Amino acid sequence: MNIGKTNKIGKIEFSLQAVADLAGITVSSVYGVVGLVAKKNFQNPLSQLLKKEDFTDGVSVKKVKEGYDVSLYVVLSKDVKIAEVVHEIQNQVSYILGKNFGVPFKVVNVYVQALK
Repeated sequence: MNIGKTNKIGKIEFSLQAVADLAGITVSSVYGVVGLVAKKNFQNPLSQLLKKEDFTDGVSVKKVKEGYDVSLYVVLSKDVKIAEVVHEIQNQVSYILGKNFGVPFKVVNVYVQALK
């Protein structure tokens, strides 16, 4: 799946990998985040923290009428206020993706898979 945008000069397409990379880098920089995990790995999320090249497995992007929805599957530190960290993740990811790709990311869902 690619994210497309058309302007008066032509068409621009962004790969899901590019969106996942930027979302993963953004999430990783938020205080209290241990890392991203694969959305399929519900049994033992701590065993498979994703490396940068695998961020696509921990990020899901869907097209909706007004823009795009992003879902992130994260592991957080056990010593933080979870609600505040999740809120910061949502704000940062929405802002950074919207600014860099020029398309609206309306919803940022954060699924906390584990605490470490």
